[in-house]
Amino acid sequence: MSAPTPAWIQVFLDVPAADLEPAVAFWSAVTGWAPSERRGEDDQFLTLLPAAGSAYVKMQAVDGPPGLHLDLDATDRAAAIAHASALGATHAWTYHDVEVMRSPGGFTFCQTLVDGDPTLARDGTTLLDQVCLDVPAAHWDAEVAFWAGLTGREPQVGSLPQFVRLVEDGRLRLLLQRLDDEDGTVRAHPDLASADRTADTERHVALGATVRDVNSFWTVLTAPGGQVYCLTDRDPGSGTVQPV
Repeated sequence: MSAPTPAWIQVFLDVPAADLEPAVAFWSAVTGWAPSERRGEDDQFLTLLPAAGSAYVKMQAVDGPPGLHLDLDATDRAAAIAHASALGATHAWTYHDVEVMRSPGGFTFCQTLVDGDPTLARDGTTLLDQVCLDVPAAHWDAEVAFWAGLTGREPQVGSLPQFVRLVEDGRLRLLLQRLDDEDGTVRAHPDLASADRTADTERHVALGATVRDVNSFWTVLTAPGGQVYCLTDRDPGSGTVQPV
């Protein structure tokens, strides 16, 4: 019997409550996706709704600092929880009927149920299609093994050995990055595939982002609300690295 891998992976951008409104306006503008109506006890949740394909980017007002977590949608949640536990995940807390867990390196994710048969649509424009897990060196081997086992995806090592890709067509891409930091908790940031990183950077800055760092193949920015993210030289139509 095959392992119960996630049927769908969703990104949750966690934003300090005081900064939610400018953060929603920014992420709606850069993605081109309209925000849904608010939901939750305090209207703390919303979804960004793409014109085509299934939604997979959500936002949440939080009391703490900005961050990101994943929702792993399963057809059999009990089996998914058992599988994650067997791979080394631990229980964090329960929110209503949602089991919140932590990876071996401490990254938070939720065990949720899939709705229908979702798929990720690409139209060739700049797209938030990847989450990068930032992994301190002490957790590297365990996190690569955990996420490969959890997703059922084959690890792909690129030209830069500190990066490992976990890719499945029609689904959110995962990228693991080995940090220079020796220890600490695994965290994550969103990546956008960009065919013109310079132009996208200028547009994002005009919308309120600030540039933190510029590298050969990616630019690191901070969005309104404090979310760190990257614009990357990848083909938005496929998600793959663009040839030099």
